[in-house]
Amino acid sequence: MHDIETTYHLNSSRFKSWFMAEFYKTTGKAARDQSVREALQVLEGLALHDAEQKPVHVRVAKVEQAYLIDLAQDGNSIAAKIEAGSWSLVQQHEGRFLRPETMRPMPTPIAAADSSIHDLWQFVNVPEQARLLVLAWLLESLRPEGAFPVLEILGEAGSAKSTTQRYLRTLIDPNASNLRSPPKTVEDLFITAGVNWVVSFENVSHLSAPLQDGLCVLATGGGYAKRKLYSDGDESVINVMRPVVLNGISACVTAHDLIDRAVCIEPQRIEKRQEDTQIEQAFQAAYPSLLASLFDLMARTLAELPTTQLPESENIRMAGFARLGLAMERALGAPQGEFLRQFHAARSESISRTIDSSPVALAFIDWFESQAGQGRDIPVKQLFAEVERFKSLGAEAWPKTAKGFGDALRRAATSLRYVGIEVKSLGKIGGTVKWSIRRSSNWKAEAND
Repeated sequence: MHDIETTYHLNSSRFKSWFMAEFYKTTGKAARDQSVREALQVLEGLALHDAEQKPVHVRVAKVEQAYLIDLAQDGNSIAAKIEAGSWSLVQQHEGRFLRPETMRPMPTPIAAADSSIHDLWQFVNVPEQARLLVLAWLLESLRPEGAFPVLEILGEAGSAKSTTQRYLRTLIDPNASNLRSPPKTVEDLFITAGVNWVVSFENVSHLSAPLQDGLCVLATGGGYAKRKLYSDGDESVINVMRPVVLNGISACVTAHDLIDRAVCIEPQRIEKRQEDTQIEQAFQAAYPSLLASLFDLMARTLAELPTTQLPESENIRMAGFARLGLAMERALGAPQGEFLRQFHAARSESISRTIDSSPVALAFIDWFESQAGQGRDIPVKQLFAEVERFKSLGAEAWPKTAKGFGDALRRAATSLRYVGIEVKSLGKIGGTVKWSIRRSSNWKAEAND
């Protein structure tokens, strides 16, 4: 096999420094900068055109039916290997892992008879009615396949949302900077994702539409491309799919597409506080057993997964995450249906916040109720004029044209459907764009979820 620590980006500063150190140890001389550049160009050519290509991972990998989690410990290649029903520590394996400079090691997990994954709640402020969601997010973050849900932590000052986020991230992907300020551009977002397994931002007060679109791409898998140099036509592409966690005082996930991929929890203000150093010492002491408990839960959940199916009545966009949550519910012995209850409750709160942040959605709901819930097909210009009479005073970002109104309505369609209103564009009919407005056939069932 191989030593994980020998896997580097060819153009990284770490490989260059290792290369120059090896040259000096072999020759007793310092390599000239021009010679190093030429050697790296030769190695790049050989790697691209005359070498076997193998996948390289950051922190987590899937090899056949097992999941490998790189502990990133100095001087060894040890990883946790998690399979259905069991997990173990392995030194020799097929995974090739990068270890970016900011990555930090995980401790060797040690199972303790008197510990369980429920010990985690003494370090993170997660409401009891959302704990299954957080555990499912942690487990999903150990599976490098399918789409990842975005975990949003909302809370007032003093609710320990940053502390909660830091320990959740530390448990599965410790980093020199567990919490970072939000990116300013989509490029910054993807550069961060390229060298981190978990993408973690704190104190997020606002996310622009392009950044929310970028987070959608990041959660479901995709890439960001830009020109390498102005002097050539080559592209530099970052292809990634990552778990995301962020926190803020007010909701920053407002795009309907991202809402569909998000799980939101809201910790309450802490009345009795402890010193940060005491909490940190207690966490570090419990860290090995917490990690072992998490891996054990993952193994038991994987064993339940093949026989777990979502109810036919459920039409959830994050179906893979929901099915994992149901399997985890069985593995924990939690009350049947509790995971879906927590999932729908969190989603309902998110949808409500999203509607509240959209002046078009709020005005449209008021207009629809004024129609006694009667469905109709209506030209978009007429609909725009009628709904505009219901807009709130001082409403910001109100569309200036019927086309802009239609675009806003299309973005709100997912949230409106959740509250029982089906809206869709019928396209041009007789030279006029028309929209279909209907009460959802299952709106009562949705309202009771």
